[in-house]
Amino acid sequence: MTNYATGFCIVERTKGFDEACSWMQKKLKPEIAGVESDCFWSEIKTKALVTMLNNGYEINEISATLGKTRQQIYAKRRLLARDGILDKPVPPSEIKNLRKGKFILLVEQGESDVRVIADEIGCSGTAVYGYAKEMGYEIKSGRVMI
Repeated sequence: MTNYATGFCIVERTKGFDEACSWMQKKLKPEIAGVESDCFWSEIKTKALVTMLNNGYEINEISATLGKTRQQIYAKRRLLARDGILDKPVPPSEIKNLRKGKFILLVEQGESDVRVIADEIGCSGTAVYGYAKEMGYEIKSGRVMI
């Protein structure tokens, strides 16, 4: 058994399950998204988070590198944005509108390859198909038909 499992079993045998649960709660202090606590973030990891966010890393990459959950990263990002250290994140709806605008611009400039458009606007090919459908364009063989 690892971590607190052995201690839990000992307390459970001597004092009962409810007491063992209470004992475990005292031992564990989980970080919950939205909790305003920095005690789980070292200064080094906080600086790394700020650097990675400023350099445009995805949340999953940051999570794997820093060993934090996505919820912990989102919570810390909110705290840093509130303190003025980071810019507030752009809402997904605004990102979608920006991508639609870039899509229209690229199509009007003559670009028709779905993969090239997806790379230019920073989304998947599937999203480009969705934008094309919303804008009334048709796509055949990976090309936007004007």
